[in-house]
Amino acid sequence: MNRRSLMVLCATVLLCGCQTNNQADYVQIGYGPSFDVAHAQCEMQKGSADQGYIAIGSPGFVAGAGIGNALGNLAAEDQYMKNCLILNGWKRAPHAQAAAATATVAAGASPTPYGVARAPGSWINTALLDWSDANNKCIAGDKVACGTRAKLGARLKAAGINPAPV
Repeated sequence: MNRRSLMVLCATVLLCGCQTNNQADYVQIGYGPSFDVAHAQCEMQKGSADQGYIAIGSPGFVAGAGIGNALGNLAAEDQYMKNCLILNGWKRAPHAQAAAATATVAAGASPTPYGVARAPGSWINTALLDWSDANNKCIAGDKVACGTRAKLGARLKAAGINPAPV
């Protein structure tokens, strides 16, 4: 009995050691709510990823099915949280980049709206964000930015998108 208890304890410690739910592990990759708001929204909805189970048989089989279902639900909830946070503009960062993002936030500056790289998705996302930046600079009087805005606007219009300031 002691050996079984030790194995359960070790498995619990291993599973608990894998939890990384800290803002320091995330970087902002797009526009959206703050990390705290996005995380709270996703946290409230992650239970929708859970699956139920029915098990008939010996008590050991039913217990094993329950444990297996619980582990499967944990994996589904983790995947849901990952996808939900991406949709809200946050992504888990590689370890080397998470430290840089944390230092930026600790210094009082907000991270760039695009995170480590430009916005995710096709070239259109990046072009729209670049067009918006150039438009803001052009309005402020930067003539070079006006030329950039015109070039990006032409490319976007050729793709069927008519950029407009928000």
